[in-house]
Amino acid sequence: MEVALAYMDDTLKFDFPDSVNLDTFKPLSNRQVLDYATFVNTIGSSAKSEILKSKNLLIVVNDAHRSTPTSQILTWFKKYSPKQFTSASFLVACGTHKKPTEEDCQIIFGELYDEVKDSLFFHDCHKNDELQLVGIDSFGEEVYLNSKVFEHDKVWVINSVEPHYFAGFTGGRKSLIPGLADFKTIERNHNLANSLDCSPLKLHGNPVAEHLEAILNMVEQQNIASMQIVSDTQKNIIHLTFGTIQDSFENAVEFATKVYATNCDENYDLLLLEILPPLDKSIYQAQKALENCQSVVKDSGTVIIFSACKEGIGSEHFYTLAENWDKENNCPNDGKLSFGSHKLKRVNDISQRIQVLLKSTLDENIVTKLFYQPIENISTYVEELISDNNNLKVGIVFDAAHFVLKKKI
Repeated sequence: MEVALAYMDDTLKFDFPDSVNLDTFKPLSNRQVLDYATFVNTIGSSAKSEILKSKNLLIVVNDAHRSTPTSQILTWFKKYSPKQFTSASFLVACGTHKKPTEEDCQIIFGELYDEVKDSLFFHDCHKNDELQLVGIDSFGEEVYLNSKVFEHDKVWVINSVEPHYFAGFTGGRKSLIPGLADFKTIERNHNLANSLDCSPLKLHGNPVAEHLEAILNMVEQQNIASMQIVSDTQKNIIHLTFGTIQDSFENAVEFATKVYATNCDENYDLLLLEILPPLDKSIYQAQKALENCQSVVKDSGTVIIFSACKEGIGSEHFYTLAENWDKENNCPNDGKLSFGSHKLKRVNDISQRIQVLLKSTLDENIVTKLFYQPIENISTYVEELISDNNNLKVGIVFDAAHFVLKKKI
C-alpha cells in the first residue's frame, strides 16, 4: 500500500508491503461546510447577539500560529453588520508569541487587512503598562489581562477548537489566557504541564485546564460574546457556536472530539505523523503531534514526525533551556522551572519509553539537543524495521498535530 504524507510544499511517498499491518487515521471528512446563512442563524439564536451591535466593539482574534478561519468570519460579519465592522477595533491575542509580521497579518485578516490595520492592536505579554489586574490565582499571584478588554463596551472573541496536548483543547478561555495575559501568569500556567495529568482531550482533573477556567471566572463576562469554530482539514468551517465563552467552548469541544479523536484497540510498533501548516513551522509546535499519538505506541516502539520546521526552533529561550537541562534527572540544572520547561520534560520523558524521530530541515545538533532524533532516509529505516518484524504494526496519522489517538481503556 502506498501512502503519501505532506512535507514542506510536496509529499513524501512510502510503499508498505502486504505483510505489514497498516492502519490509517485522519480527522472525519465529508462534513457539511457552513455558509453565511448559518453564521447569521447562529448569532441570531443567541441572547449574546446584542453585543455585536455595539459601536465600541473590540474583536479579539488569534495570531497566525493558529489555523482559525478568522478572515472568513470577519468577512461574514462585515456583510452582517457593516457599520459595526467599520467602527470596531481588533486585538490579536499573541500570548507569548512575537508580534505578527505583515505577512502574518495577511494570513489572519486576508483581503480585509487594509481595512482593519488602522484599528489593529497586538497583545504584548511583557508590556505591563498595557495590562490590568483581574485577580489572584491559586498560586497567590496576581493575574493581568490586556487593558483593552476593559476599555471597550463590548468584546467579541473569535477562536477555534481542536485537541491540545496539555490544555485538553484549544479555544474558548484561551483567547484570554494565554492569549491576552501577562507573561508570569502564562508561565505559571504552562509550568503546570509538567504534570502527566495534563493531556489531550482531558479537561477535568487537568491542572492546566483548571487554572485556565479559574482565571476565566475572574473576568466579568456579561459584555463578552464568543464564537467558537471547528474546521476540517481543508480549513472549511463545519461547526459554529456563539454565546458565552464557556457555553460556546463546551459545545465546540463535544463536536471537535467526534472529528479529531478516536479510541485505539491496538498498540503500534511504528507511527508516522504528518503535520500540516501552520503547525509545521517549528520544532516547538511539532511536539503537539507527538503528544497526541504517543500513548498508543508500544514500549521501545518508534514515532517518526514529519515537520519541516522552516522557522527553526520557535523560541530561542526554549533552546537556551535545553542547553542548561539535566537530562538524567529531567529538570533544569538549577532546579528552577521556567517558561518552556514543560516541553523539554515531556519530550525527554516520552523519549525514554519510545524512539522519537524527526524529519525536518533543522541542523541535526539542534534536533538532538531538544531530545528528538534526526532522520533523513526514512524508507531505509522503515525497510529495516519490516525485515526485523514481518508482522510490524504501523499507524499513519494525517494532520497529527490536531488528531488524537486515544488508548482504549
